[in-house]
Amino acid sequence: MQSGLHGTLEELGLDEILQIVGVSRRTGTLLLKSRGREAVLHFRDGLLVRAASTGFQQSLGELLVRKGVVSPEVVHQALAIQQQERFKERIGTILCQRFQVDLQTIEKTVREQISNVLMTLFAWTDGSFDFSPQDIETVDAAYLDPVQLILELGDSAPEQLLIEGVRMQEALGADAGQTEELGEVAAPPAAAMAPARPALVVVDDDQALATAVTTALQDDFTVSAHARSEEALVQIDNLYRSGVRPTILVDLIMPKMDGSGVLGGLELVQLLRRNFTSLSIIVVSDFQHPDAINEVEGLGCRYLDKPRRGEVNGEPFSLFVKNLKCSLQAQV
Repeated sequence: MQSGLHGTLEELGLDEILQIVGVSRRTGTLLLKSRGREAVLHFRDGLLVRAASTGFQQSLGELLVRKGVVSPEVVHQALAIQQQERFKERIGTILCQRFQVDLQTIEKTVREQISNVLMTLFAWTDGSFDFSPQDIETVDAAYLDPVQLILELGDSAPEQLLIEGVRMQEALGADAGQTEELGEVAAPPAAAMAPARPALVVVDDDQALATAVTTALQDDFTVSAHARSEEALVQIDNLYRSGVRPTILVDLIMPKMDGSGVLGGLELVQLLRRNFTSLSIIVVSDFQHPDAINEVEGLGCRYLDKPRRGEVNGEPFSLFVKNLKCSLQAQV
């Protein structure tokens, strides 16, 4: 009988954990916890067959809708059947057997979903992990070989693993869906993929300000707002590969992708400059950090002071929006 495997991510990195599970052909569940986030990876004979993360939620139904394989109505019907039958069958099985969705397409999409979730986890550099042996149900041939994935990626740093994962993803809209058992599926964001107006991606963990900026600019831009850098990277990559070159508005002071530090905006700008060199980027902050500001300006980004929290309805915000519009018009 296989023994459990547990410890901290400081002791063993995710790549090492995946290699241990894969090479030893373990079957069971790997639970990862890091800075209030949780992820669950299910393995059968060392192969990754399901993955879910509170930090990056993406359902199978959502991906199938975005690919144009099924309609949102069909997915909702399948989810209702699954709930009525007390989740005795996986959503992929229901879609295949009762709605005649091609099994190979489901399997391919499940592998893509697993890969999307897995890649974001390489940015988790601290926390705990616990592997528990147990029987795991699979969706036919839908699986990902983690050892082969690691061999293909080589010795890339965690941030490069994240970028590789972003480039593997086919499509994801502004809002991540819920897990496949409980989630709601939105229609494909056609306007976001081919906007008539210039595209603007806002990245700011201050939701009140992000919402106010979106409202102020939505008449002139197709705006998508994100609180996490990971989600923004996915959206930016989708737009870029579809031929759209969005302008990026980034808050300088926000958590990094591994949950540590406060210069997450600078981290995101550095990633964007390495992977999307032609994009226009505007960096904002309500806190002066001279060294970071100098660095983003040195990377060719425009910098603007933004209002403090609680000032979204006052004169400082109106002035900020005016300056922001001028900068955006100059960038477009």
